Amino acid sequence: MAPGTSRLTMSCDIPEEVICYTIFSRLPLKLVMCMKTLSKHCYRQLTSDTKFAAEQARLCPSSPALIHIGCLPKPRDSYKYSLDVLSSTPAIVGVPSSGLDFLGFGKDTGHFDLLASSNGLLCIRYIPFYRGPLTPPKSILIANPATQQAQPIPGATQHILKNLPVGLVFDPPEESSSIGHNFMIVQAISFALTDDNLVDFCFVIFSSLTGRWVMSDTVIRANVEKRCNKVVYASGVLYWDYQPNMFWFDVKGNATGVIKMPGKLQGFTSEECDRHNIDVSDNGMLMVTTVNKDGFAVYGLVKKDAHYWELNHKKGWKEIMEMTGDGFQFYHSIMKLRGGCQSKFYERWFVRPLGLESGRWIYLGVRLKWKTPDRVLCYDMVTGKVADIGKELGRDFHMSTVFGYRNSMASLPPIHVPVMEDGICDGKPGGCICAVGRSED
Repeated sequence: MAPGTSRLTMSCDIPEEVICYTIFSRLPLKLVMCMKTLSKHCYRQLTSDTKFAAEQARLCPSSPALIHIGCLPKPRDSYKYSLDVLSSTPAIVGVPSSGLDFLGFGKDTGHFDLLASSNGLLCIRYIPFYRGPLTPPKSILIANPATQQAQPIPGATQHILKNLPVGLVFDPPEESSSIGHNFMIVQAISFALTDDNLVDFCFVIFSSLTGRWVMSDTVIRANVEKRCNKVVYASGVLYWDYQPNMFWFDVKGNATGVIKMPGKLQGFTSEECDRHNIDVSDNGMLMVTTVNKDGFAVYGLVKKDAHYWELNHKKGWKEIMEMTGDGFQFYHSIMKLRGGCQSKFYERWFVRPLGLESGRWIYLGVRLKWKTPDRVLCYDMVTGKVADIGKELGRDFHMSTVFGYRNSMASLPPIHVPVMEDGICDGKPGGCICAVGRSED
């Protein structure tokens, strides 16, 4: 360094294009947004440059977290809906605003549900409180809360059944080009009961590349005992959580299969298997977290010649509380718990896994048998410690399904508009779900 030359002056020798595309694109979203004030050029690049957005979506660390839509009751029977992000690193992971105004429906006009999440994009359903000429119609949208962008999915309300979960398929493009930049919406529809709990499923698929809804020729038969509440996308495959089985669908390969859940393989009862959750780790592995009276366990799905579950972590309530009783200070008998009554904890309190972040942090919802709001605890599988993150969810703050979330500046893929002759679906019995009398009212 020459005499009298500061490091700040030398940094000016680095072209701003290199700083933005090579350095800033590798920073998590919440950090990179702090750089907007450096210069007008940086502001333009970070807020309106599609090339930078694509590079950031491709190069930045995954910065995983959990996300859900919650609501707070307000006077006159109205509700305030908002996005809530659960993260072990809240300083670098988050969204610009927890509000849903960017969806374009105004304030306090209807209900919002988070249907799916994949690589930074969300699928959100809007249902108005009332029907009227001035009320926005119900809609299902694809949205990116990080960039505050959203667009409706054409024909979604006619082709997606309200009481069944949906899967969202989205992978950021490998290059900055938008070629191959698309998303897909997939819903498994049961159309024939065969015997006992056996159900046949087909798949209704929307692709942004075609702008059309089609029914896949692939059919899967599975044993279904419980309602599916969640679908996750991992390494090109969608997974439906139907107890006691899980079935998967490879959209591109048009292949499918059935896997027994780890609890069922170990001989647990249906009640014991109920408290579980499916998630995706950083490396794209499907994970299942189970909770029972003894503690909790985390399994990963290994795909080689055949699918099988591998136990990644297991811990008992007694060991957890003896190590970090402070995380359970809300429990009135904490001293008794340390004295050897840990088994009472699971009997007196309703414990459920909410989600798994980065394959390391397990979020648990704990409440006194539905009489109190959920206290959210975060368990670190590396250190074995539990922390109360200071949030109470439930009752007044209703919490729906929690999904994995990745901060990303990925732009919304354009939705192709099909020619009038083709329409958005086949529209004939046997060719489309909207023509067989099973669409939403």
